Amino acid sequence: MNKLNHVKNIQTVSYEMGETVYVLQTCTEEEDPESFYYFKQFEKKEGVILEVIEHPRLQYRVKFGQAEAVLYHEELTNGNLRDIPITVTDNQEGWEGDKVEWYTQKEVANLLGVSKATVYHYGKQKKITKILDPHRLHKEARYEKAEVDRLVYEKQALPTGMSPNDVAKKLGLSVQSVYKYIQDGSIKAEAVPYGDERTIYVISETAYEEAAGLLKPSESQRPKRFEYYHPSQDIVLFQKFHSSKVPEARVMRNKDNEWGFYLANVQKWLPFEEGIREYQLKPVYPIHQSTFEYKGYVELEIPKDVIVFYPFVDYLYETWGMENIRLREQDHTILLFIRAGERPLATKGFFAADILPFLIKGDIYHEEGHLILRSSYRKTSLELPIDLLESITELAEQEGISMSKWIEQKLSSLLK
Repeated sequence: MNKLNHVKNIQTVSYEMGETVYVLQTCTEEEDPESFYYFKQFEKKEGVILEVIEHPRLQYRVKFGQAEAVLYHEELTNGNLRDIPITVTDNQEGWEGDKVEWYTQKEVANLLGVSKATVYHYGKQKKITKILDPHRLHKEARYEKAEVDRLVYEKQALPTGMSPNDVAKKLGLSVQSVYKYIQDGSIKAEAVPYGDERTIYVISETAYEEAAGLLKPSESQRPKRFEYYHPSQDIVLFQKFHSSKVPEARVMRNKDNEWGFYLANVQKWLPFEEGIREYQLKPVYPIHQSTFEYKGYVELEIPKDVIVFYPFVDYLYETWGMENIRLREQDHTILLFIRAGERPLATKGFFAADILPFLIKGDIYHEEGHLILRSSYRKTSLELPIDLLESITELAEQEGISMSKWIEQKLSSLLK
């Protein structure tokens, strides 16, 4: 903790006794709950200066009806332009007197790696002791050093590693999925008591690497549903929403893997809940259809910036249904696996010829008003010894792919 340098404010124009003033809100609840709640008691109330306190810094004792408050100069206004204080450092010794050792609220937050609001709640919960300051001689709340040091020591003694939220971001999963994998043992995590009733999980670097090998999709794997579908919100990537306020919004995730909406007309991303609450966004079309009989997949890779991309994706979600699609977002392109089959194709803003340049595997036709997708795969059968089949199955499971995909990859590498 650094030695406090007393800062004394000298005003060009200070308020005088008997002058009428009002409170200025100088912080948010999140930044400084203590001061915020103090200000809220007197917000919009007319106050009268009872006393000017010039030491240790310029303050006023103000009467608001039946209540009194001690406020700094910069926390008040007389209704005109706010006075700008001229500050100089005054290293006066001894004015703190016989204070106990302490940390400021900001120092506690930095030491514990939490917000100032959390520090405030720690004080309310008696985890640390706040030093009383009825005359507000100190601008920021203070807490006894010994108790804060104890919390810091306890935190340092905890195992180090990543949180479930960190792992979710790195693997491109939802946090809920990570917790599910922790519970079923797919991700090894150490449960650590935290506070009175809470348990947190810590994932070591080794445990993360093991989980990444099992869970992180590889380029050779078909996309998993969690990569493009949010089940609790029942939304899919790039799905189209709109409202009377917003002509078009697209479901997208930000860099922190959080789901929300991108408003193209104002080039703004906003959280999902805000889009629903503030903009009344609603889906333009349903995204569910019955699952097709499996006849293989057609594979495409489409750049995000081509004109046909959004009309084609809208058509697939509405007509094919998300049950028959696998989608993976890449840096500049979208990888699509679509179950082979056929569906009506009315005027949807694109033609079959528009998507042919992006076809990787399979065939696409437009016949008699239908879009027809045919897989390049043909079903076959192999007779192999049981012990060999068991070995192949085990190896395929280790790589997180199907046995057919594993055999295909090995044969492809041999034929190159």
